[in-house]
Amino acid sequence: MSISSRPTKGRSIPRPLRTFAVLTGLFAVLLGLWSAATPLMGFPDEPAHTIKAAAVVRGQVLVEEGTSFGHGVHVKVPDYIANLHGQGCYKFNRGQAADCAPLVYADDTYTNIGVTSAASYNPMYYWLVGLPTLIMSGAPAIYAMRLISALFCAVFFAAGFTALTELRRPQFAVLLAALAMTPMVLFLGGGINPNSMEIAATMASFSGFVVVLDNWRNTKLVIPALATVAASTVVLANARQISLVWLLCALVAGVCSFKLRRTLQVFADKRVLFAVGLTVPGTLLGLLWTWIASNGPANVGVAPDGIASPHPDAPLYRGFLIMLDRTFDFFPQYIGVMGWLDTPVPELVMLVWSALMIAALVAPFCIRPLRSWTGYWVSLAMLYVVPALLQTVLWRSMGFIWQGRYTLPLVVVLFITVGLGLRRLRFANKGMAVKAARIIFWLVGGCHTLAFVYVLRRYVVGISELANWQTLFSSPDWQPPFGWLLLTVLYLGASAAGMEILFRYLYPGQSLVKRVNSKGARKDTRGAIRGRQTDRQPSVSEVSAILPSGLPNN
Repeated sequence: MSISSRPTKGRSIPRPLRTFAVLTGLFAVLLGLWSAATPLMGFPDEPAHTIKAAAVVRGQVLVEEGTSFGHGVHVKVPDYIANLHGQGCYKFNRGQAADCAPLVYADDTYTNIGVTSAASYNPMYYWLVGLPTLIMSGAPAIYAMRLISALFCAVFFAAGFTALTELRRPQFAVLLAALAMTPMVLFLGGGINPNSMEIAATMASFSGFVVVLDNWRNTKLVIPALATVAASTVVLANARQISLVWLLCALVAGVCSFKLRRTLQVFADKRVLFAVGLTVPGTLLGLLWTWIASNGPANVGVAPDGIASPHPDAPLYRGFLIMLDRTFDFFPQYIGVMGWLDTPVPELVMLVWSALMIAALVAPFCIRPLRSWTGYWVSLAMLYVVPALLQTVLWRSMGFIWQGRYTLPLVVVLFITVGLGLRRLRFANKGMAVKAARIIFWLVGGCHTLAFVYVLRRYVVGISELANWQTLFSSPDWQPPFGWLLLTVLYLGASAAGMEILFRYLYPGQSLVKRVNSKGARKDTRGAIRGRQTDRQPSVSEVSAILPSGLPNN
């Protein structure tokens, strides 16, 4: 698929750039709304990462002797940052609304001692998200930190989807990547935690890599995808120590999704070699930090009760077997167990996503030849074995600490490999297929919004045994910035806009709201979609250009 351009007043804007801009805006809105809707320190491990970020931008990068203790590392940060652990009065108790948390005052800026269990993490992410604390203070500074992290993730999610649209026959791959954007993925993207960046960068690196392999005869056509791989590689090398494992898994899955000859040809290409050369300095810096952190003073944080239980004398194989046995217990956490693992999304959301995910995971077993699904089989095996191996390493020192969100980079890769394998099939885009897709899209969009408002309910009034939805309106105990109702309406609009853009991209000339005859589609004076009158797949940006004829572009 070539990179097309739209003529605009004497200049040409590359198609991937337009698509990237539209998707970055969409993801930034979705993740930003999660940032605003979740109370301070409502994301998992957010206090430790916020304190770490505030320390890093103040020059406290390395763990020094005498600052590391059994419960974490002591750093000097503003008092409102140092006391963020006190915001956790509602943790592990979903019946408790967030109004119990003390206020974060903007004038509480004198230096105090904060404790973080993330002191050994690479400082790159923290330098970015910690910047607002140098020019702001109080709750506004923390929300600004969240928004920077959300924008960072939005850029990589957008880059990944933009790359996938440059595949030959991209529909299935884009659709399965969208399925992998579960409420949990979007929720994590709104908080201060490098785990979210790790998910987004892994998705981008894998998507860009498979596009380069798909265009192995002429990589000039997919230079943006190649740039995506290079940028995400450097980010993953400097995220968490485990991030390089996800990068390796993504590259292995990509190689196995195509014939070996393609990989050899690609890595002999001068453009690819140049991109690899660009990643070397950043990757080496990441490896250097890993070596420094592993040889520095110990800095072990205490995991929440019920998650970790150290067993120093337990045999390693026991931890490995326990992890294998619990592999599918993490499935709900891939879909949505928000907060500090204390707020699962409604059962309807679980059922819808579980059904769609199981259908996607079973599809490769039904389509011959099975040997053509090598990338899928390898990804599925890695999802099962790699987390178990990583958990085994920590079994004796920290106990069983693994959470489903740690595995989400592999989950996203797995579903994209399903989309890659399905490309040999014809993508049905008319008749009953469109009618069924329209129903599913509305259902999925509704589930996204239901998950959002359900989590808001948990923090605004708490979730009790008796239904208390009416108290959201009558007597809310806590309110997020701008109020829960406005945030919900905005999220509904953004979700609907995202579903509409995706639907029109997959089914040119169709809309979620009404059926549009391809001959009656709006003329392509600005490069808009002409239904099936063109032989190429329309870009996301072209779809968004005509969005007002369906849903409002929020």
